[in-house]
Amino acid sequence: MKVLSVIYDGMLDANNVLVEMTIGEYLDIGLKIFDKNQYQRKRVSRSSSIYSLLGEDLKKLCTIPTIVLALTDERHKDVLSPDMTSDEVQNVLNTQNLIILDGLQRTYTIRDSVKELGNALFDMVDKEKLINHKLRIEIYCGLSKTGILYRMLTLNTGQTPMSRRHEIEILYSSYIEKNIEGITFNRQASSDSAKGINVYDFDNAIEGFYSFLESDELPMDRLDILDVIRRLEKVTEDDYKKDLFELFIKLYNKFSHHIDNITNHWELDDENRKILKSIYAKDVASFFNKSQTISAFGAAVGDIMCDKTEWGLINMQNVIEELRFEQNPSETMLNLLYVLQEIRENAKKIGVAQRKYLKYFFYNLFFEGTDSYQSVEKSIINAKSQYSNETDIRSRQKSLFD
Repeated sequence: MKVLSVIYDGMLDANNVLVEMTIGEYLDIGLKIFDKNQYQRKRVSRSSSIYSLLGEDLKKLCTIPTIVLALTDERHKDVLSPDMTSDEVQNVLNTQNLIILDGLQRTYTIRDSVKELGNALFDMVDKEKLINHKLRIEIYCGLSKTGILYRMLTLNTGQTPMSRRHEIEILYSSYIEKNIEGITFNRQASSDSAKGINVYDFDNAIEGFYSFLESDELPMDRLDILDVIRRLEKVTEDDYKKDLFELFIKLYNKFSHHIDNITNHWELDDENRKILKSIYAKDVASFFNKSQTISAFGAAVGDIMCDKTEWGLINMQNVIEELRFEQNPSETMLNLLYVLQEIRENAKKIGVAQRKYLKYFFYNLFFEGTDSYQSVEKSIINAKSQYSNETDIRSRQKSLFD
């Protein structure tokens, strides 16, 4: 195992390191990556895919395209250098957190090919030849999480790409294990629901961040890759040192705290719980942990930052601190629940409709170009009018084609 070259990537402010290693050395690393990543997607079936042919070619010692990895610790840009010994390179790769940017299916195929040659039906000499066959591995050192996402988007263009959301889940899954200034996450697969301020379902947080990147409140599985890259460039203003997810969730949590404080820890009373036919949220914490809420928030903030990119996520905190209720907060929150109930009763796709309304609500609340800027009551009214107008237009358009 040796470092062949180190090239600085000025766009991503990271080192791209070309490493040569044997298949056996790579499997020692690659198999550990599989074990550590709970979000690792499943392999593509080899029975009817190009990977089946690749597996047979590997046994003939073919040269495969370079596999691309990344060290997830952005502080270690210079951790690999050409003057390092094989053992030193091995030690770095064994002790650092690695993620596969491009070559997941090839890694599965390599692993399976070695296993197949280990069968008694095959000559063990062939297995030794395969294990000692050389691979070229690119390793990005010093990438921020946003930089990793950017590179995944540009590399992941094969026949079986991950969804954009899945890519983001993999990148940010480490936050499940640690706090962000007191913010904690419930696991996606957990049966435990989020409880209280500062606690969010990780799946919902990811969905909100995804909506922020795309300025779209609706979940999407497939996107034009160039559109995603352009959005990422615009939002980050070409600064890949920022950890956008952390900034985003801090901003959202600040917003939830502000509403909790100025409503004096609002909670739906027993009387109105009986009157409401459907309850969107019973208190501030449950309101902010809804996937519709955080997705709409992300989409609205993403839209606003396209209009005024100099604000940035940090500067948006100043906007949130000035948000106000002009009337009784409890009555206003109740009014918001009634609006969301009305939307639910008349919508074919409830989640989609509620996201759309809430995006209008947050946009009116945060964008200084509206007459409802920083006023919760006016934003509720304006958002309802905009949502109703859009719904009416779509209904008229649909009737023209029926």
